[in-house]
Amino acid sequence: MTVDDVLNILIVDDNPDDRALVRREITREFPNCQFRQVINARELSQAIGATRWDLVVTDYQLRWTDGLTVVLAVKGRWPECPVIMFTGSGNEEIAVQAMKAGLDDYVLKSPKHYVRLASAVHMGLERAKQRKTLHEAERRYQSLFDDVPVGLFRFGPDGTIVDANPALMEMLGYPDRESLSAVKALNFFANAEERHRLLKALKLSGIIRLFETQFYRRDGKIIWAEVNARVIRNDQDKVICYEGSLEDITIRKEAEQSLRESEARKGSILNSALDAIITINDHGRITEFNPAAEKIFGRVRAEVMGNELAEVIIPPSLRDKHRRGLERFLAGGQATMLGKRIEIMAMRADGKEFPVELAITKVNLDGPPMFTGFVRDITERRRAEKQLRDSREQLRALAAYLQSVREEERTRIAREVHDELGQGLTGLKMDLASLEKKVAEVSDTEDLQQFEEKLEELPVRVDTIIAIVRKIATELRPPVLDDLGLEAAIEWQINEFEKIDLGPDRATAVFRIFQETLTNVVRHADATQVDIHLREEGDKLILEVQDNGRGMTGSELSGTRSLGLLGMRERATMLDGEVNIIGRQGKGTTVGVRIPIHRPGEGSKK
Repeated sequence: MTVDDVLNILIVDDNPDDRALVRREITREFPNCQFRQVINARELSQAIGATRWDLVVTDYQLRWTDGLTVVLAVKGRWPECPVIMFTGSGNEEIAVQAMKAGLDDYVLKSPKHYVRLASAVHMGLERAKQRKTLHEAERRYQSLFDDVPVGLFRFGPDGTIVDANPALMEMLGYPDRESLSAVKALNFFANAEERHRLLKALKLSGIIRLFETQFYRRDGKIIWAEVNARVIRNDQDKVICYEGSLEDITIRKEAEQSLRESEARKGSILNSALDAIITINDHGRITEFNPAAEKIFGRVRAEVMGNELAEVIIPPSLRDKHRRGLERFLAGGQATMLGKRIEIMAMRADGKEFPVELAITKVNLDGPPMFTGFVRDITERRRAEKQLRDSREQLRALAAYLQSVREEERTRIAREVHDELGQGLTGLKMDLASLEKKVAEVSDTEDLQQFEEKLEELPVRVDTIIAIVRKIATELRPPVLDDLGLEAAIEWQINEFEKIDLGPDRATAVFRIFQETLTNVVRHADATQVDIHLREEGDKLILEVQDNGRGMTGSELSGTRSLGLLGMRERATMLDGEVNIIGRQGKGTTVGVRIPIHRPGEGSKK
């Protein structure tokens, strides 16, 4: 308080002169004072009970009581009120007792000492102000200590808990401080090694921060907590206590564990996925690039992270379209590609473009959107689809060719049967009719001689007809193939095959392939020499025909017009075999046939 403040001062003294002396000395220093004087116990009780005094001045020796009793009464009602004893009697022992009771100062009434009264008032008021400030700070501290949501503690060197706030009691599951204090602080640690590590760190540095460990609750449940603590020492560097805070981080730890598990699952999926998985942010920059993406695009994850997707895997011709699409979506436009599977061109690290199947999904997170793309390289699928289309086209052409060949063969057979066999039989029939007529008309030797000559011509005519029939049958299917097997049939064709019995179906297929091969050599190869090799390798029949002609080109081998070659392959495929044709320009063509051997009488091989 300042000298200009109004002071409410209570004077307790029996002597009116002494009361006047007190008023005079105090007024000199504090002119704005309001005094009340009491001279008995009733007035004292009323004054203390009704008013909060700024200062009390009392004599020690009173007729109705003593100054020590007055000090105790005032301090009992107003602990922060300063009390000065202004007395002409008393001794050091009384002064000590009064000081213990809360007396602020002791001034004698002698002329030598009472001049100190004003300064004693100054000191008393200042000490009262300090006590008030201290008490308010203590109240604020206690309020903070009790209300803070973090557990606060203080425990002694022996582990006894000296103090704990309500948050700590709730955290550890104790109803009050007494039940909590009954447990040694070190017994709360769930892990002995962590406890030793914490104490060692405290001993070395005197303070620890953000130390995470586990603690037991009263119900036995284990929680995670973050510890901040320090060592309190006295002037002799002796440990007085340990104090600090405990924050329950169980939920955070569980969330971190869940996040780790989620990240592990995510990493497992990303690492094992066969498709490329790429995530970008709202700026189009890459935030995820899995191993499959590295393999497909020929990129290294560390090098592409943070780069713009358009510059990494999108062909230059599509980059502007990609950027405009992203900008349009972020501006609130329609997402034409989200949730759909589309086929589009992508670009590898070497700049080569290739087809991919793409599906894009939006990642729903707080803040700006992110997008994840699932990319599948469909190069092989496109190649297989092309091969399938080519195969179907070839099959359609083959079917048409076979139908044409069948009709041509029927026409040729019909023509030969009509022209040669029909004419021969018609002539034979006419000759027989003529003979029958002449037999009836024979009358002399000359007619008989003509009849005999005509009769001699009939076997020749019959032999001619038989030869025609054999020729037609041989062209349809050589009898030697059925009668003597593949070897005789090929010998009949080139006289160089060894005898290998495959059964009629396989023998016919190999023979027709061989026949078509020689036909192609004659028609297209311009060859002067043909080498033929026939052998067995394990359970396979190997037929190789090599010429020294001009050599077939790639387009001739794969074109839809090479129907003869296609027919050769189809015959081999139907028997689980294969035909390989290799053409070298200027060096001839080699045809290799591999057919599984299935001898007559053996079971079908699965």
